[in-house]
Amino acid sequence: MSESHNTEEKSKQKLKEWLKDRNNLALIGILIFAFFVRLFYFFLTKNQPLWWDEAGYMASAKTYAGIGSYQLESIRLPGFPLLMSIFFRIGLTSEPFMRFIALFIPSIILILLTYIMIKEMYPDKKVALISTAILSVLWENLFYSNRFHTENLALIFEFLAIFILFKVYMKKESAWFITPKYSMIWIALLSFISIIFRPGNVMFVPAIFLFIIILNRSFFLSKKGLLVSGIFIFLAIIAAFIVLPRMDPMGFKGYYHPENPFAWNVLTVFYGFYQSIAPWIPSVFFYTFLFGLLILALDISIGLSKLKKISRTAEDIELKSDIFNLILLVSILFVFIFLMRPYTGFEYRWFFVFLPAMLAFTSKGAIALTQYIGDIFKSKKVATILLLIVIVLGVYTQVVLADRIIKDKLTSYIQVKQSGLWLKDNANPNDIIVTASVPQIAYYSERIIYNFNVNGPSNDNETIFTQRINQAKPKYLVLSSIQRGFTPDWAYTWPQRNNQTAIPVQIYYADADNTMPVLIVYKMNY
Repeated sequence: MSESHNTEEKSKQKLKEWLKDRNNLALIGILIFAFFVRLFYFFLTKNQPLWWDEAGYMASAKTYAGIGSYQLESIRLPGFPLLMSIFFRIGLTSEPFMRFIALFIPSIILILLTYIMIKEMYPDKKVALISTAILSVLWENLFYSNRFHTENLALIFEFLAIFILFKVYMKKESAWFITPKYSMIWIALLSFISIIFRPGNVMFVPAIFLFIIILNRSFFLSKKGLLVSGIFIFLAIIAAFIVLPRMDPMGFKGYYHPENPFAWNVLTVFYGFYQSIAPWIPSVFFYTFLFGLLILALDISIGLSKLKKISRTAEDIELKSDIFNLILLVSILFVFIFLMRPYTGFEYRWFFVFLPAMLAFTSKGAIALTQYIGDIFKSKKVATILLLIVIVLGVYTQVVLADRIIKDKLTSYIQVKQSGLWLKDNANPNDIIVTASVPQIAYYSERIIYNFNVNGPSNDNETIFTQRINQAKPKYLVLSSIQRGFTPDWAYTWPQRNNQTAIPVQIYYADADNTMPVLIVYKMNY
C-alpha cells in the first residue's frame, strides 16, 4: 500500500509541477477552446448532406461492407473507405456517430499532435502554442473536419512521422516504444499509412528523404555511402519501370498534367489560408507568415557556417527545423507549380501537407515581429500584449471565415440526399438508377448506379445513350441542375422527348413555395 501511495503522490507532484508552467496552461486553454469550437460545428453539421468526394468514400465503404456496388475512383486509395467500412460491417451506421468517431476525434488529436510535433522542432514553446492555436481554427481545416474527408487522418500520420524524425531519429531519444534504432522503419511506415489515406500526402516524403541525406551527407559522400546510394538509385529505376506503367490504376497519374502551363497562381495559396474578412481587419497571420520567411532568410544567411557542419544531433535544432520546413514548403510548391499545374484553380486543402512549415513560419514571424516592436519601446510587456493582439485578431478572422462557409454550405446538395433516400425506400434492390450525382445517389440509395454514359466510354451521344438505356433497362432516371457539369445538355430535354418512357415521380425544389424545381426523379417504363 505504501508503495502505491508513494507512486500516487509522485504523480500528483508531477502534475502540479507541470501545471505551474504557463506554456502548459496555455496549451490546456487552446485545447479546451478548440474542443468546444469544433463541438459546436459538429452538432451543426452532424446530418449535413454529403458532397461528391465524401459520398465516393462512403459509398465505397458500404461496398467493402457488402452494401451496394460503387467502385472507388482510381485517383483515390482505399485507406479511408476500408476504415469506414468497419462501421457498416458492425451495424453502427448512424452518420452523427460515424462523424464523431472518424472526424471529430481525429481533428482534436491532430491539434494536440501539432503542438507535440512543433515543440520538438523549436525550443521556444510559443512557436508550438501559436501553431496549435492557428490550426484549431484554420478555416479550411475546420470546414473539412466536418466532412467525410481524408485530410485529417492523413495529416495525423504525417505529423507522427515528422515527430519521430526529430524526436527519435535526430535527437536520438526514445518516444513511447519507438527507439532510435528502429526510427527509420517507423518513419517509413507512418508515411506509407498517410499516403494510403490520401495519395497527395506522398509530397511530404521527398522532404523527409532529402533532409535525412543532408543530416548524413558525410556518410552519403563516403565510398560506402556512394555504393549504397548507387544501389538504391538502381533499385528505384527498376521500381519506376514496374510502377510507372501501372500508375493510373494507383491514382498517381492523375496528379501530373504536362499539357498545362506552369501554375504560378499557386503562390496565392498563403493569402487564401490567411485571407482578410474585411478591408479594415488586416490579415495579420498572412503578414506574420511573410515576416517569418524574412526571418528565415536572415537566420539561414547568418548560420551559413553552421550549415556546413550540420549533422544528426540536437545541436542547432531550430536552424535544422527551419531547413526541413523550407524544404517541405519548396518541394510541395514545386510539385504544384511544375507537375500538377492546376493553373485554372485549386483547393486550399490540397496544401494541408505543408502545414507544419506554414504554421511554424507564421508563428515565428508573429513572435519576431512583436518582439522587434517591443524592443523599440524597450518593453517586454508591449511585445507580449502585441503578440496576444495578433493571435486574437488572427484567430477571430479564421473563426469568422469558417463560420461563414460552414453555415453557408449546411444544406447544399440536400435535394440529392433526399432523392437518394427516397430511391432507397422505393427502388428494388436490383433496380438500376441513371444519374449525374453518381457517388451521392450510390451512397444514399444503395442501388446500382449508372452515369449518363451508362457505364460506357465518355461521350455526349444521345443515340448511344438511348441504345444503352434499352439494353440496361434502368428503373429510375435522376436529373438535376445541381451538378450540371456532369450532365450532357441533351439529357435535360430527353424525358420530354421520351415522355412515354420517362415519367416524373418525385420533384424537389430550391424554394419553400415549390416554384423552382432543381431535381426530378423519373420512373422508366418499357
